[in-house]
Amino acid sequence: MIAVIALGLLAMLVCLAFQVLTSVLAARYFAHASRKPLGPKPLRGIFLQFSILMAVLMIGNIVQVAFWAVLYRLVGAFADFETAMYFSGVTFTSLGYGDVLLTGRMRLLGPLQAANGLMMFGITTALFISVIQQTTAKWIAAQSAGTQNVR
Repeated sequence: MIAVIALGLLAMLVCLAFQVLTSVLAARYFAHASRKPLGPKPLRGIFLQFSILMAVLMIGNIVQVAFWAVLYRLVGAFADFETAMYFSGVTFTSLGYGDVLLTGRMRLLGPLQAANGLMMFGITTALFISVIQQTTAKWIAAQSAGTQNVR
């Protein structure tokens, strides 16, 4: 039991490291993009920035789901990668359909992955909300200065 919990905690640390890397890449992109003026069609630019940011952050979460799926395959929890990936995705997002289950001691990994997913999506959401706030403030300031139109 302790070995399974230790394995789960190690997997959580790997995911945290990957989340930090992804978040730093996303923040660096946004810092670079935010230095540029919004241009004559600010909503288009904002949409593009948000889309790129969301894609980078979601790819980071998908890679973490795949990491857990690989872990499940390595410990023999599932016979094929597709099932492991499906279970991992359902667990990481805390949907928990219950149509695919871990058995034996490996069941202890499920709650750890669910907790990990909640934390990682929390970090993703916090970063995304921060970007929305900064972009909104920049847009309002530009409109107040009369340098941007609404389109």
